[in-house]
Amino acid sequence: MARPDPVHLLVLAAGRGRRMGGPKALMDVRGRPWWRRQHEAITAMDLEATWVVSPEVDGAMADHADAPQRRARSSPDAPMFQSILAGVESLADSPPVGVFILPVDVPAPGAGVWRALEATGRVAVPRCAGRGGNPVFLPWSWVRASILGRAAGDGPRLDHLIAPDAMYVDVDDPSVVANLNRPEDVAAWLAR
Repeated sequence: MARPDPVHLLVLAAGRGRRMGGPKALMDVRGRPWWRRQHEAITAMDLEATWVVSPEVDGAMADHADAPQRRARSSPDAPMFQSILAGVESLADSPPVGVFILPVDVPAPGAGVWRALEATGRVAVPRCAGRGGNPVFLPWSWVRASILGRAAGDGPRLDHLIAPDAMYVDVDDPSVVANLNRPEDVAAWLAR
């Protein structure tokens, strides 16, 4: 069996983005699709990542040589849990020690956030100014016990599923509580 990656990141980018007017991964941010900014930030931190994408996002990424190479598909009409399940199932043959989950509409935070979450060795959620955010960290043992084997369509919301086990880690990076759901959210985030 291959040596597992220490940690792996799943970027959830399969949604329709109704409030944004289209898939959030494809929204234009200063002349470039949002996924490129996220991918560059993730790559700069040397995180291994799998992007869980809709067919539309996958097709748009396929046109770019610098697109993330590891992609798993999920339905844009399915609940987020199905995307999480598709992502962790893609890792099951050579599981990492732990998995970060980052919705595409949350800007990738700085390296200190990732390190602080991973260092807990537990289900961990960043908290900034009293608010919980993303990414979350899930040890693979927890993923195996709590996510793998569940029915995709009936899965719970991740925040509800992790609540009994979650440890909150205070960080000073406001990116963890940003949600770029609408064009005005993006404009406000860019202005700060």
